[in-house]
Amino acid sequence: MSDVFDVLVIVLPVVAALFLGYLSKRKQLLKPSGIDGLKALVMNFTLPATLFGAFYNTEFNLHITLIVLVIFGCSIAGLLLGKLLLKIFSKQHSLLPFITTGFEAGMMGYGFYIMLFSQQQVSNFAIVDIGQVIFVFTIYMALLNARKGISRQETIVAMFKSPVLISIIGGIIIGVTGLGAMIDRSPVGETVASIFNYISAPTGMLMIFVVGYGLELSANGFRRAMGAVVSRIAIMAVLCILALFIIGLIMPLTYHLYWAIILMFTLPAPYVLPIFSDDQKDSAYISTSLSLYTIVSVALFAVIAILK
Repeated sequence: MSDVFDVLVIVLPVVAALFLGYLSKRKQLLKPSGIDGLKALVMNFTLPATLFGAFYNTEFNLHITLIVLVIFGCSIAGLLLGKLLLKIFSKQHSLLPFITTGFEAGMMGYGFYIMLFSQQQVSNFAIVDIGQVIFVFTIYMALLNARKGISRQETIVAMFKSPVLISIIGGIIIGVTGLGAMIDRSPVGETVASIFNYISAPTGMLMIFVVGYGLELSANGFRRAMGAVVSRIAIMAVLCILALFIIGLIMPLTYHLYWAIILMFTLPAPYVLPIFSDDQKDSAYISTSLSLYTIVSVALFAVIAILK
């Protein structure tokens, strides 16, 4: 019985935050502009603080590089497998390859991981996230921007203006040089850590609340959206097993790292996708696909909470 309550302690706060976000939209308690403000708060302040705090005192080695390369490779594989499925099932939408790759770690993954293992262990998830962040900010965004006629130069400029990417790069540089470890051992180490912890504390709840607000289940294009969801589930299952196998061959998988990898592969595609829809029909397909997969991710999160 105690095991059931242990799981509920993890799962119910997530469900509650999702429900409150969804309710806020249905009852018009918050306007879209208010949600945009919450997104800006997360993406410009609380998430960068989480990422920088996770990386600045992390010791980097070849094992971390391996994880980055494997996740980056899996992201490319997801894109290519999506293109293959698009050729086989020609009735699917042209954006299918973008639904079968990439991970919504920013607005969802970190929130889930923090709920599972606390803020102190988030560096494990952040390490897994590096590979897919590099993929999303380079290949993924370049291909999506090309569909909109946006140049590579504009894509690169936007990439290096991202607070998320800046916080990751800054944290890695300070971690690699050993400066972060020096700060951590110094008299101000505890103060610095408490600042990052305080700023990043609301990240998990805010992320999941915003996800709940964005849930949109439309009957329009529901059948094709289900095809995209099933395709992603199949591809992510194969790639997750492959990633665990390759990484496990070369390095020991710690408990927290093992679940960080599995959690990453349960997440939906990046929520930036609807921005690149060309018309209302496209928007309905993408929004319905992402919403359905978000529900799948929540269900898988509950399963992980039970298993872990």
